[in-house]
Amino acid sequence: MSQSLYVYCTLSNDQNYAVRDGTVFIHGQANIMTKAMHTPRGRVTEVSAEQYAQLKDNHVFQLHKENGFITVESRKADPEKVASDMEASDQSAPDTPESLEAEGKDTPIANKGKGK
Repeated sequence: MSQSLYVYCTLSNDQNYAVRDGTVFIHGQANIMTKAMHTPRGRVTEVSAEQYAQLKDNHVFQLHKENGFITVESRKADPEKVASDMEASDQSAPDTPESLEAEGKDTPIANKGKGK
């Protein structure tokens, strides 16, 4: 039985990487609000050692890894904790008040308590 590895991802979109035996799906959707109103900082996908060996030959996967959006670990951990040491978000992540403030842009004004 092949050993499982865990791919942690902070990309905003799911990824299907083309490999020799087809494709390998990696969960994205980091920094995107879920139906449960939760916004995960990172996601994790379990892959086999064979899939990972093929992913290492994929140029786009390597770019994502080199740029800090993907990391691979031999043990499963909380994706939120792992993501805290990774690149926070990619260019397609939605703007947040924090990201706008970091860019020196005005943040939107919340209309709390208005228009009852």
